[in-house]
Amino acid sequence: MDLRFWRWPLARLLRRASVGYLVVWVLSPPLAYGQQWRVAAILATGLWLLLELRASRSVLLRPSWPVLGAFGFVFYTAGVEWAVPDSAGITYHFQVWIMLFFLLVGESLARGRDDDARFYFWLVLLVLPVWSLATLRGIETISQDVARTISRSSAEARELSERGIGGYGFVYAVLLSLPFLYQMVLRARASGIGRGWWWRAGKALLALNALVGSLLVIRAGYSIALVLAGSALALVLLARSRRPLPLAMSVCLSALLVLAGTSLVQPALERLQDVATGTEYASKVRDVRSSLARGEGTGTVEGRTERYGRSLQLTMEHPVGGTLAFDPVGKHSAILDRFAQYGVLLGGLFLGLLAYLPWRALRDRRVPVGLALAFLVVGLGFPFLDTIFMAWGLLLFVFSRGALAVMGVPLDRRRPSAPPSAGARTASAWLAAQARDAHWTTGGGSRG
Repeated sequence: MDLRFWRWPLARLLRRASVGYLVVWVLSPPLAYGQQWRVAAILATGLWLLLELRASRSVLLRPSWPVLGAFGFVFYTAGVEWAVPDSAGITYHFQVWIMLFFLLVGESLARGRDDDARFYFWLVLLVLPVWSLATLRGIETISQDVARTISRSSAEARELSERGIGGYGFVYAVLLSLPFLYQMVLRARASGIGRGWWWRAGKALLALNALVGSLLVIRAGYSIALVLAGSALALVLLARSRRPLPLAMSVCLSALLVLAGTSLVQPALERLQDVATGTEYASKVRDVRSSLARGEGTGTVEGRTERYGRSLQLTMEHPVGGTLAFDPVGKHSAILDRFAQYGVLLGGLFLGLLAYLPWRALRDRRVPVGLALAFLVVGLGFPFLDTIFMAWGLLLFVFSRGALAVMGVPLDRRRPSAPPSAGARTASAWLAAQARDAHWTTGGGSRG
């Protein structure tokens, strides 16, 4: 019997419920601890895998190269951990393995499940502002370093997480949502955002996430996040043409604006604080200045370059097999550390898994070029400069596809859509549009 809940088949409802729980789990700080939440996450993952086995065009039965690469990476790293254990322990790999599970979900969405992608997109946008506001409140009332405190596993971190305050992983997950939010809010018409009554609420939710997310990135005090967010904003606003000369000019101008902004923001805030002296806003300006000053300290080259250099040196010393052990590597770059630990082949595979979707978006002319560049800069910039975590996969592989589906970019180019109603388009125009659809899941199409 075809059981239905409202108009959805039961299998579809269960798929949404399983992934929906994982969305809430990875983004909600209070669920970070607690065995019951983790057991529920394992059950939800298993349920999705079972349903995917029975799905049409299953990514498990008909895998694409990213799916094969993800399984290969997981099995290889698990084998290395079993053969060459070190102090990091197998739990170090869990964040990356869960991140790659969302790659499977994203590849499944790319096979004609645009409605599911849009559902997860809006679910993420409902969850993020709740904990973003809680984290901002924690920064205001507890400590300006509260996000860093949660980054270190401790009883204090657990207590803060239970109060809904997010750590560095949550802040950078919010960061990866910003290119899409900036595009949809600041360039709504170019993004294909609708104008019906439903979109009034949708636009308000997009604007809320963009505003709160930007405030969180500023107040959390991570300089890498600030630079990447500024780069994303500049690219979305300035990069509008795929022609080589205008594109190069817009990229250069964006870089100059980000460099100028980082050098001018502190003097501007000093002047603003002088103006605000004696008012209720003086303390707010002072707090923002303090956050930016801490961010500069966090992003200094003093400690990071030594760690990056260590991973690069180990890669050159062990280019084929890597060190295999995690202990000697720099532990400050998800990508460079994989090259050092596993060699150029597995390191290159890991880099390819992180880069293929942003690169594919950049090559697809239907994706706004500013958004595609911002997605590439943030999506690759952070893994090169810091460690990776499980929520990154949710935003990179699932949220991004949901955003594109909301913008009207079909996720599956191989499945033709139904012809439009009479009078909407001519038959020849519709056929021409279908002839251009040849890219998203296959990696083909024209280059920008």
